[in-house]
This record gives sequence, structure tokens and C-alpha cells, in this order.
Amino acid sequence: MNYDGYLELQTRLEWFYDFHPEFFDDIPPEQKKLLQDIFLYDAPDESYPESLQDFYDETISGKPTLQHDALLAVDALYQAAGAESLFDDTEYRSLAD
Repeated sequence: MNYDGYLELQTRLEWFYDFHPEFFDDIPPEQKKLLQDIFLYDAPDESYPESLQDFYDETISGKPTLQHDALLAVDALYQAAGAESLFDDTEYRSLAD
């Protein structure tokens, strides 16, 4: 997952959280925490990083296992919401690359 893909998913998760927070309760707690830690959709302003690029570079980039687990958690959220799998959505399938 490159930085642009990360931003795209982060924007999508913020939308999900703003309009359908109940879906986050329908995924396993460890996946919910991973989404919170990686995509920061509900981070308080005082703990939000000054630079998302730096956060991505330091926390996510070059960590394929973390990226894989994060994408699986996003997929679980999509399915909890009744949407097609993240990996079936051609627009977002490339995010796993």
C-alpha cells in the first residue's frame, strides 16, 4: 500500500466513521484497534500527527505484514457494512499493491 492508497483508505474510513460508526462494532476488537491505530479516523486533535506523510513513512511504509493486516481489517469493515469485499472492488483492489 503506497501513500496515495493509504490516504484514499483513510478518507474512506473517516467517512465510514462519521456516518456509520456502528459498523466498527461489527468487526473483531483487534481489527478495530488496528484501524484506529493505522488510519487515525477517531484520533483526538492533540494526538493527530503533524504530517500524515511522516506518520505513513515511519509507521506503515516498508511493513508488509502490518499493511496486509490493515487491509484485511478494512475488508472486514466493508463486509460488516454489507459492501462487496475490498478485494472485489476494482477501484480499491490496487491499494493492496
